[in-house]
Amino acid sequence: MIRHAVLLICFVLLSAGSALGALRIDLPEKAMNGRAFLVTIHTDSQGPVLLKWDKKNVSVNCEKDSNEYNGVALLSLPRDFSKKTLQISAVEETLDGVNTVTRTIPVQHKKYREQHLTVDRKYVELSKKNLDRFYAERETVRSMMKSLSANRMWDAPFVRPVAGGVSSEYGVQRFFNGKPRKPHSGIDLRGKKGTPIKACADGVVRIAASHFFSGNSVYIDHGQGVVSMYFHMSKLLVHEGETVKKGQSIGEVGATGRVTGPHLHFGLRVSGVLVDPLPLLADKK
Repeated sequence: MIRHAVLLICFVLLSAGSALGALRIDLPEKAMNGRAFLVTIHTDSQGPVLLKWDKKNVSVNCEKDSNEYNGVALLSLPRDFSKKTLQISAVEETLDGVNTVTRTIPVQHKKYREQHLTVDRKYVELSKKNLDRFYAERETVRSMMKSLSANRMWDAPFVRPVAGGVSSEYGVQRFFNGKPRKPHSGIDLRGKKGTPIKACADGVVRIAASHFFSGNSVYIDHGQGVVSMYFHMSKLLVHEGETVKKGQSIGEVGATGRVTGPHLHFGLRVSGVLVDPLPLLADKK
């Protein structure tokens, strides 16, 4: 009788372990400071899975695929991330309890270069009027970033907004007229004035306006904490609240705002972190 009870308990524990062990995450071999990377989730449960890393988290909805549910998400590391390893956890609630899978991957550290530029003095030594305008525009962007869609609209890889090469890469420590400023938060892509600019992925336009530093600007919410930014346009072809498709023309290359000539500044924010968008593009040249 006792033996049968022990066998029954073991069977129950093994069954629970099997159900709880169904959660898996696929990760890259390593991560890098200033970049985002793709994580794939596999589970037998239909409910959302919470990914946690570097004091951040994102909820991932998984879709049925054959005999399991799968989901994807982009995770990010800031430019100044200094730890040698990164711990990533996936957490889900099942009928059998809370299931957690934790893995650790190494972090490769990239050193970013300096760049010295000469621009109009008004973009370096701001008047009170321009400073007030900048603060108001910054608050608009910050407010928008707090109300992003939780539903993923993007799929990887992303479309390159313009075909031109990179004239200034992400992460460069910039000096304007000899004065240090924040590192470059995106990439500058070469393009003649009027060149069409494409949306990198499906999403909803959250901002389409003229800003002091970035000129004619578009911010697209792609869901799940992913936002793309397009600056210095000569013309805007979309409006706030408009749904756009991957590859759709959203504007034209220009030289508005703080620039030295026509180009597109293309940025990507993932879970609140500005990352290098180039590795996520289908065309990385």
